[in-house]
Amino acid sequence: MSWLAKLLIEPEWAASKHLEFADGYGWHQLAWQAFPGLDGQPRPFLFRLDSRPEGYNLLLLSKEHEPQRPDWCPEECWAVKTITPSFLTFHHYRFDLRANPTRKLAKSGPDGEPIKNGRRQPLTKIVEQTEWLQRKADQSGFKIIDAPEIGFCQDQVFRKRSGRGVHTGVRFRGLLEVTQQQNFETAFYRGLGSAKGFGFGLLLLQPVRI
Repeated sequence: MSWLAKLLIEPEWAASKHLEFADGYGWHQLAWQAFPGLDGQPRPFLFRLDSRPEGYNLLLLSKEHEPQRPDWCPEECWAVKTITPSFLTFHHYRFDLRANPTRKLAKSGPDGEPIKNGRRQPLTKIVEQTEWLQRKADQSGFKIIDAPEIGFCQDQVFRKRSGRGVHTGVRFRGLLEVTQQQNFETAFYRGLGSAKGFGFGLLLLQPVRI
């Protein structure tokens, strides 16, 4: 069983909590409040934040734990629906992906051996971003039909020991065809790319017949 929840958050409420749209760490903490009792466990959800004229839309996708409405969220600002297994059995989907395309820079330790968690560098050129999306598609059981629409979206700020860092946001939209069902389903729930704990990687899908 899996679920997709949507929270509508008014700008005034976010401002009262000192939450800005680019505050990736703050929204990460807020999203956790829909999963009470799971402190200390691996993150069981993907999330995405979109700015709307009426406020912010916070989307939560979870495969194993049904999101719970936080006390601060009014009932009229909360909706959750079950994702049936049949939803992922179509051959074609329109997709909308907010991602953090990067490449890992090689880094060696004092002994000259490569370090596993090297620094990530954002990909800022359209050709690099297109190639990144194609690699992720190949790994994730689908292929992109025609050239995708690519545009920058709001970067996200996060905290680190040396101060603050930034995740570069890129929005991909287009049409995909599923080529390997199991890999596609796994990618849908795991997300694509890095910085998934900061609102990136959630693949929004709309089935289409072509």
